[in-house]
Amino acid sequence: MDQTKNTTLSDLENAFKEVMETNPLLALHDRQLNGVNYKVFANAPKTMRDLFDVIGLLNGDFPFIHENGNEHTYLEAIQKAKNLAGFLSEKGIKPGDSVGICMQNCTEWIIAYLGIAAHGATCVPLNSWWRSDELKYGVEHSELKLLFVDEKRYQYTQDLDVLQVLKTDSASEAITFDDVLQNACTDWPEENASDEDVSVLLYTSGSTGLPKGVMLTHLSVANAILGFYTLGELRGLVKGETLLAVDNAKILLNIPLFHVTGLITIFLLSTLAKRQIVIMNKWDTSDALNMIQSMKITNISGVPTQSWDLLNHPNVDEFDLSSLIDIGAGGAARPEDQVQSLHDKFNLPLTFGWGMTETCALGAINRGDEYLAKPNSSGLNVPYLTEVAVTDENWNFLNSGEVGEIVFKSPTNTIGYLKNNEETEKALKDGWLLTGDLGYIDDEGYLFIVDRKKSLIIRGGENISTLEVENALDRHPSILESCVCGIDDPKFGEIVGAYIYCNADVSEEAIKEFLVESIAGYKVPEVLHISKDPLPRIATEKIDRVGIKKNTFITIVDKINYAHGQKYLYRRRRT
Repeated sequence: MDQTKNTTLSDLENAFKEVMETNPLLALHDRQLNGVNYKVFANAPKTMRDLFDVIGLLNGDFPFIHENGNEHTYLEAIQKAKNLAGFLSEKGIKPGDSVGICMQNCTEWIIAYLGIAAHGATCVPLNSWWRSDELKYGVEHSELKLLFVDEKRYQYTQDLDVLQVLKTDSASEAITFDDVLQNACTDWPEENASDEDVSVLLYTSGSTGLPKGVMLTHLSVANAILGFYTLGELRGLVKGETLLAVDNAKILLNIPLFHVTGLITIFLLSTLAKRQIVIMNKWDTSDALNMIQSMKITNISGVPTQSWDLLNHPNVDEFDLSSLIDIGAGGAARPEDQVQSLHDKFNLPLTFGWGMTETCALGAINRGDEYLAKPNSSGLNVPYLTEVAVTDENWNFLNSGEVGEIVFKSPTNTIGYLKNNEETEKALKDGWLLTGDLGYIDDEGYLFIVDRKKSLIIRGGENISTLEVENALDRHPSILESCVCGIDDPKFGEIVGAYIYCNADVSEEAIKEFLVESIAGYKVPEVLHISKDPLPRIATEKIDRVGIKKNTFITIVDKINYAHGQKYLYRRRRT
């Protein structure tokens, strides 16, 4: 096709027909799931165990994990995963039982996941930024039988009623990760899960306050991995790009593994793409630039704030970043001027992806020239495997250009929220996922997101429930009521703001110190407006959330910006 033209959904459809004829692994067929017909990969491995074994046969051994100078090949990691799966069976863990991981990014995290998933248990990656109350909720809600935990998180979980395995020997009489791997196992446990069993339970913040447990099956995850791989193949045919079949490919793991993006598009996709994962334990811009240069990283993908950090690092020009073939982002939209600035600075194709925890991260991708031409678009979906549409409130499907709620149909979709039938029924209809995002699709098939229906703040890719933060604020003895909302921010997309009605003098610092005892640091409001008067109301006596955001927080931020003589104010906090 004409390389100067925008790739359209029709172009991808034609390319997919060609791919299905030449690669049996990527052929599709019809399958009924819960009474709904989907297109699924006909020859996809049935379970995660099958997937890991197939990858070993397809790719052989290859450099797989690098962390602080220590390396594991793929087969070395799989052997340790087999030992771990055998340990789970010895402890009475059966397929379908829940086993958790609560650690910062590390080699042990990856091996634990491989072992849990291949065993057939349901893996529950807990947010490593959570504190005691949040972790207690996650452990109890998911009914964990066993938890892999590192030293920092152990201080928040040691009193919980769950068997724990510590990353290192820092507590007397604790089972350690080394203990788990002691007994060599030549094969996986005899019993396994089925493809429609829940493979992983990921927690995501929702508008109802408490995090929701998103249930993703073995079939969902396997189809998502193959879906991303297929998209790379389609781009190769249509645009002549080489995205995944890259010699000596290395990707920087710079976002948490408990996120669907870190888990699927970086970690699990790398197994199929024969790509080495270079682990960052914690994001630091200088460290990232050093690692890209020294390790010759080919791919980096994270939230938009991270590529913004690279772009604005004062010494970025001193680093050799020529190994990079892609800088990706997701979780929140990149500001339009950032897209052009990144392209001008690094002179390589950029990628943006839209997906959700509920879709196994698979959704739409915008890349290269099309991304520059349509920087506000989330891009094109994978044809046949997935469908994207827009509906009105009466479930009428709208035409191109008409704004409504974005809905997504795919075998990668969640089967529902754990122990939450009400939210499940709201989110799923006739095989479609109601995303809560408002948007439209243009004549070329490109998806545009214009707003959100849900009461969520997305700060640097992290979903934050306004209700959860309000509940935490309202537990303070001096706070009578609160209103939390997102404030536009050029770096993080949004930051958290809170309007608080107090009956006594209380400082911002005291409120923040109170909050960090119960919620993760990234959820703590960065802008506080403390009042001794009740919050503004609308005619129905409900809190005037729109007015507070428009008239209070925008004014506050503008005044701060003006006082500092800056275009923007960035408030950075370590979490």
